[in-house]
Amino acid sequence: MSVSPHEIRSPFSERPMLVFWETTKACLLACRHCRAAAQPNPLPGQLDSQEGMRLLRSIRAFGDPAPVIVFTGGDLVLRDDIFDLIAEADRLGLHVAAAPAATPLLDRPMLQRLKDAGVQSVSLSLDAPGPVHDGIRGVPGTYELTLEATRAALAVGLKVQINTVVMRSTVDTLPEIASLMLREGVPIWEVFFLIVTGRAGEEDALSPSEQDDVCHFLLDASRYDMLVRTVEAPFVRRVLREREAGKVGGPLHTRLREDLERRAGPPGHPVRMGTRGTLDGDGILFVAHDGTISPGGFLPLELGNVRRDDLVAVYREHPLLQKIRRREFAGRCGSCDYRGVCGGSRARAFATHGDAFASDPACPLVVADAVQ
Repeated sequence: MSVSPHEIRSPFSERPMLVFWETTKACLLACRHCRAAAQPNPLPGQLDSQEGMRLLRSIRAFGDPAPVIVFTGGDLVLRDDIFDLIAEADRLGLHVAAAPAATPLLDRPMLQRLKDAGVQSVSLSLDAPGPVHDGIRGVPGTYELTLEATRAALAVGLKVQINTVVMRSTVDTLPEIASLMLREGVPIWEVFFLIVTGRAGEEDALSPSEQDDVCHFLLDASRYDMLVRTVEAPFVRRVLREREAGKVGGPLHTRLREDLERRAGPPGHPVRMGTRGTLDGDGILFVAHDGTISPGGFLPLELGNVRRDDLVAVYREHPLLQKIRRREFAGRCGSCDYRGVCGGSRARAFATHGDAFASDPACPLVVADAVQ
């Protein structure tokens, strides 16, 4: 029997797991899928140093366990005060992560400075080999710079996470990226399923069945010596349960799995994937460069602004976030037996339908309902 949405209880009702702070819009790259539509210079209205310090204290006010603060952008190293802000976050006892851009600025001395200031982990984007990656990021040489930054970050003792965007031009190279990570000793792979927003176009997106096949492949990849996570693909947990019940992937899954095994040999672990993940607004909170609070970076619904609103109260009490955490969605996502562990991408629903509570169009179950 289906569970009423009101019976679903989120483990993140009191505090988010991750708070992303878009410290600046400034960035030297021009990525095709960029959510921020980043540009070379900061936009007016960016939070200043004192406002940033207040934001960090408000994040710490969530209590223990404290959320992870992710300094992102744009490119965070383009802020003159970034090391002071990181040091304050570290002093407050926050786990500090950084998501810098792979530009000539991100050399080993810069990574050492980030670590010395208090950064514990960095995420770097690596979408595909060589020219394909450079084409996505908009600047020649970015692939090699990313490899150099990865090795330098590991050398100075930072935990490194590689982020990869799944899109039409990158999907067939996923096994190559996974095997590269294994060779380099990168412990975490976060795979982002494209939201058609910002600079991304419909032609970049995979079909629902292809995205399910990618989920099957990522479950296989989790059997190697790295932690695999997804972004905007909560349906990976539905795929996991279907797979446990005997369902198999399609031809894309087979091709990707066989390619990875040729490159990395047979896996040595059982499937390792969490039983419940986060959604935008459910374990995730995003603060834009100007202080605007949103459920997530790809779900641009304004919940308030840190310049005038209490961040803790907004997260715990805003009706929109409470509704997300109760899984009160429309259509298949609202009635699905998997909604407690999945819930569908709220950002993709919003980007497609203009409604954060609509069903996720990337799910084959939603598509099957639509054609009946």
